[in-house]
Parts: sequence; C-alpha cells; structure tokens
Amino acid sequence: MHYFSENPDSKHDESTVSGILRGKKFSFNTDRGVFSPKKIDKGTIILVEELELSKSDDVLDVGCGYGVIGISIVDEVNSVTMTDVNNRSVSLTRKNVKLNGKSEKNIEVFQGDLYEKVKNKKYSLIISNPPIKAGKELIHKIISEGHDLLNENGSIWVVIQTKHGAKSLTKFMEEIYGNVETVTISGGYRVLKSLKTDKE
Repeated sequence: MHYFSENPDSKHDESTVSGILRGKKFSFNTDRGVFSPKKIDKGTIILVEELELSKSDDVLDVGCGYGVIGISIVDEVNSVTMTDVNNRSVSLTRKNVKLNGKSEKNIEVFQGDLYEKVKNKKYSLIISNPPIKAGKELIHKIISEGHDLLNENGSIWVVIQTKHGAKSLTKFMEEIYGNVETVTISGGYRVLKSLKTDKE
C-alpha cells in the first residue's frame, strides 16, 4: 500500500523528525505508511522556502502528508487548510499542529481525496508537493481542479523533481492557467507557479 492510499496497512513505527523552515525550528511526528517518514522531504523544504506569502492569504495545502508545509507557514498567513487522502497522515497532521504550538483557530485539517472536502471554498494560494508515484493523471487533477478554488489573482505552487516530468508539467500548467513561472531550479527540483488571471 502506498502513502497515497486512504488506509495504509504498514505496521506503525512512529518517530519524530525536525528541521529549520523559513528560519524557525519545527518538529513533526511521522510514521510508516506516510510520505517521507524518516526526514523532511527535500522538495518540500525547497518549496516552503520559495513561497511568497502575505498576512491576508488563505492557503490550501493539498496532499499535506504529516503537515510540514501548512504548519511551517501558518504564522505568516490568515488561514491554512490541509487535506490528504491518507488517514494516517491526517491524524499525524492534527498531532503536529499541537506539537508545534499552533492555534487551531486558523488551521483546518480534512481527510479526503484531493479537493473533495473543500469544494465550496476559495483560496489565495494552493500549494502541493504532489505524489509522483500516483501518476500523471492525479497530478494534472491537482492543477486543473485547483483552478476553480482560487481567488482571482490567486496562485498555485507545486514542486517536482526535474527528472520526473517537470517539463511536461510546466507545459500543462501553462495550458490550464495561460501562464507558468519556474520560480527556482534547485537540487534536482523545480518549483512551478501559475496565476489565475482574467486573461485565460
């Protein structure tokens, strides 16, 4: 069973990982059956460090894993919503919100498939480190279905390994949004960003 399964059946092996993100130290409970259980994923770190945030932003983290992105940026934005299909990931995210002393007033965590639990909401940023092993179709759904959940001039940010189809994903984002920016190329990863504009 993969980390993008709803109910991973691997035996529990809980541990804690720590790291510096946006100049602050965070710790996260992890477990088998979730993405990158032994260390904070390199692509996630690169993505988090590149994000352009404002205090008025309402952010959606799709495929949140054990909550690294949302928890590390919540103090810089208005609200964070995190969603993941994996029950174990969602449970860990809720624990990690408390572990890192974050207020549940501006954090929501949902278990559900992609945007299933947040379809009636709007966001200024959608952020994702998509599950490459789940296949191109799922990654394309994150990009295309996210469009309707963004406010005007909202943006979608993703990180992908260059060798895992970054160029074709860049092209797809351009097709859906009418624009795409390669924010950075670092350590074998690319951070890509598209804006929702009225020029599409």
